[in-house]
Amino acid sequence: MRRLIRAPFILCLLLVLSLLAAAPALAAAPSGDKLAKLLQRFEAYAEKNRQAYGVPGMAIAVVAGDKVIYSKGLGMTGLTGGTPVNPQTIFQIGSASKSFTAGLMGMVVDQGKVSWDDPVIKHYPSFLMNDPWVTREFMIKDLMAQHTGLSPHAGEMQAFFGFTTQQMIDSLQYMEPVTSFRSAYAYQNIPFLVAGAIVSRYTGRDYGASLQKMIFKPLGMNSTSVPKAGLPSGANVTRLHQRHAGKVVMLPEEWDFMDWVFQFAPAGGISSNVMDMTQWLRLHINRGKVDGKVLLKPKTADFLHTPATPAGVKLVEGDLFQYCQGWVYVRSAAPYTMIFHNGDTTANHAMMAFMPGQKAGIVMLSNLGGVDLLDRLAHYFCDLWVGAEPQDYAGEDLKKILAAEKEAGIPPRPKGALASQPLKNYVGTYSNPVYQKVKVELRGKKLALVMGPKKVAVELRPWDRDVFLAVDIIDPGEPLSVVSFGTGIEGKVDSFTMSVVANEAGGLFKRVE
Repeated sequence: MRRLIRAPFILCLLLVLSLLAAAPALAAAPSGDKLAKLLQRFEAYAEKNRQAYGVPGMAIAVVAGDKVIYSKGLGMTGLTGGTPVNPQTIFQIGSASKSFTAGLMGMVVDQGKVSWDDPVIKHYPSFLMNDPWVTREFMIKDLMAQHTGLSPHAGEMQAFFGFTTQQMIDSLQYMEPVTSFRSAYAYQNIPFLVAGAIVSRYTGRDYGASLQKMIFKPLGMNSTSVPKAGLPSGANVTRLHQRHAGKVVMLPEEWDFMDWVFQFAPAGGISSNVMDMTQWLRLHINRGKVDGKVLLKPKTADFLHTPATPAGVKLVEGDLFQYCQGWVYVRSAAPYTMIFHNGDTTANHAMMAFMPGQKAGIVMLSNLGGVDLLDRLAHYFCDLWVGAEPQDYAGEDLKKILAAEKEAGIPPRPKGALASQPLKNYVGTYSNPVYQKVKVELRGKKLALVMGPKKVAVELRPWDRDVFLAVDIIDPGEPLSVVSFGTGIEGKVDSFTMSVVANEAGGLFKRVE
């Protein structure tokens, strides 16, 4: 979620339709010895790259038609002291949770309680965007289509600082747009929280309980949950890992930010295993139906998978990307259509994808966040399935990662940088409508921002006079933001701006004490 978007829609849709019409017929689905060789080749490629990327462990399952035809665990649950991963190992699925929120909303639509074209304020009267016109015009279907007009990932740092789901929803009114509404793609999390709240209004249950009754229990997803701690407890649960300065590190079991995904539950708070996730994949491959149970009307399932927002195109490769409702639509040059969603919690990664024309799909979960290996593997798998010779997607991606890591780290201060004022001059309490009151404190001989209900301390390193670098709270070897202090007419420090939240109430924090 952390590392973790806007061409006229009609023209793009016509382009998609023309590509579909022009696409040559695909080869029949592999079977028998051909299928066995395909899966063997894919497994070898996955294992080779798991080791190359430094992923401690991952699980894979493949669905064809209405059956799970392959499942496997690779590696270990922890970098040290772990156990072998198997198909029942539980991982965080991150933003793949968005598809479940869209599915819940589809069920509420099927019940006639909500329409996709309804204004959000009809069902959530306190909903407020920065622009009153956008507030009035914002429809249910806009909540999950990633075209709000806000900057990418707007407001999501709040979860790390301990702000509640409700506080994040309320902060939308202070988020300044960077494009006009519905004109461009930009990935968001907070609008999915609004969708989750609307679902809860009509189910009479909180988000987790709604999932349990309406999806998990009917599908037999008995190992899937929305844990408040960020991960459930248990023997067969993975650990969390990140890449820091080119090395994979395992996070402590009591990591300070374990629970941040729970605050974003409708956008990324689910934990599951690949066997449970195959049930969700089967449901979507079969347009809302599994084992005779209809959870979504076919029309509604199709709507969830229908392109809504152009998200990008790779002209050389011939790939076209569009965001749907909690899903992403890709038209590949292979050619085939792939519908997918990935997820990243900064410490686990997930990828689920299916080809509707082939009635086949794959789900993969891993315990290393911040890298897109599983996304590359999904593309490789789909190429293999349709008989196209795949590129070395993972190998090319790893080269980019390693090159970027060489340039990473906190840069040295510029030549001729001026000394800061005495650090006590910056100490005080400041306020911002989104992040509310924050304190600048002296901790030893260093300056720190203390932010949010969790009172997270963000180290400030001197850069040039009244400009400081805030150190990333997730990876202390990386910069988070530029923090620039301002002085009033009397020469006293009276404000600061934080570049990383420049579009959140202007990123301006005014001194109040």
